[in-house]
Amino acid sequence: MKEAKISEMFLSLQGEGIYMGIPQLFIRFYGCDLSCDFCDTKPTSYKTFTPDSLMSKILEYKETYHSISLTGGEPLCQVAFIKTFLEEYKKYHKKMIYLETNGSLYKALPKIIEYVDIIAMDFKLPSSTLELPLWKEHERFLRISSRKEVFVKSIITQNTTSEDIIRMIKIVGSVSDEIPIVLQPATVSDNNKKVTRNRLSELRDIAKKTMRRVEIIPQIHKEMGIR
Repeated sequence: MKEAKISEMFLSLQGEGIYMGIPQLFIRFYGCDLSCDFCDTKPTSYKTFTPDSLMSKILEYKETYHSISLTGGEPLCQVAFIKTFLEEYKKYHKKMIYLETNGSLYKALPKIIEYVDIIAMDFKLPSSTLELPLWKEHERFLRISSRKEVFVKSIITQNTTSEDIIRMIKIVGSVSDEIPIVLQPATVSDNNKKVTRNRLSELRDIAKKTMRRVEIIPQIHKEMGIR
């Protein structure tokens, strides 16, 4: 693939997961293979980049930042482009590559995993997404991801069931009980639709029976009013 569809590129602080607060250069790829009920990133426009033009754009950012976040949408929908770009980027530059992914495209991940340093993998619980389950896809994706630093993030809604949490931690634990799990309450404007603190604590306690590190971390960037 000679070109990629990229909806935006910007410097900000990571607002989710165990790396919250670190400065990153975000490259948001356009398009996704899923359609989750709670999705808050559905861009309607994009610009096209070649690997060379994307490299040039990245080098325009002179500020200090920790890593480059490949996010979306779902970046692995454009894995051929990312592979070509990262092969060249890693020859000359040392910034860490942070992949934010929905964890479904396990056949695409091996094509770029050698160039990725950190994987933030969403675990889509069917009771949360209101979509078909991805249990097998997530397990395969996570086993490949475990070759690198990885943590799992799962969106929690009022619909999220204890049964789905139990099944998730069984899958993650079968790979390693050292993989951090982040329970992220869905960001909603209607207070009546927010997950209660007690419910979040209950689900965390379920997960902690098996996993060593389980944290409740909301979308901090939403709270701070930044991108």
